[in-house]
Parts: sequence; structure tokens; C-alpha cells
Amino acid sequence: MKKLLLLIIIFFSISAVKLNAQSLINTTWKGFFGTPINDTLVLHYQKDTFFVTNANGDMLVRSVLKIANDTMTITDFDGQYMCPQSEGVYKYSINGDILSFVMVNDPCEGRNAITDVKWTRVAQATMK
Repeated sequence: MKKLLLLIIIFFSISAVKLNAQSLINTTWKGFFGTPINDTLVLHYQKDTFFVTNANGDMLVRSVLKIANDTMTITDFDGQYMCPQSEGVYKYSINGDILSFVMVNDPCEGRNAITDVKWTRVAQATMK
């Protein structure tokens, strides 16, 4: 009986952790990014790519995206603000409609400024 109870507790504990680790995939976030851009940027997360646009919708950078648990790895491959041949690794957390980053490792000085921005969720348009 004790073993069964322990298994049930472990199962629900693991389930609760998985529910709290929200995915970035298919989400969009915006925030004001200071120097050198000084514009509202929009982060667009897709299944295996990530791209950033400015307030006018102009593409600024496109990256390959890998997500494992609460960690994202991005490698830029196109755009005006890309960091060629450098991989950025960040832990992320989602608290309601707020997205936050903590840098794990990123040699690109400009890109790691995402940790200083308050990112808010952009509501997804619903299709009829």
C-alpha cells in the first residue's frame, strides 16, 4: 500500500512540474529593446525556428530554435542583427503573460540583452 501511495505521489508531482513548464512554441511576445535598436521588438517562436521583427513588422533576425525543458538554444542564420556562428543558450520562465530569460551562455553581446527586457504575450488571432 505504501508503494502504491508513493507511486501516486510521484506521478502527480511529475505531472505538476510538466504543467508548470510552459512551451514557447507557437507563441509571440513583445517588449521594448533599447540601444542600438530603440524599438518594440516582437519575438515569434515556431516549432524549430525563431524570428524577431520590429514594430513595423520588418524582419531583424532569424534563428534555428531548440527547446529542452526550460532552456532554449538559438543559432542565428539570417538578418541584419544576426550573430553569425554563435549559439545562445537561455533559461526561460513564463509567469502568466510575462516571459523572462536568464542567460546560460551567449558570446553575442547584443543578443544577450533580451534578459533586460520585459516580454509580454501577444494574443494569437483566432481563425473562424
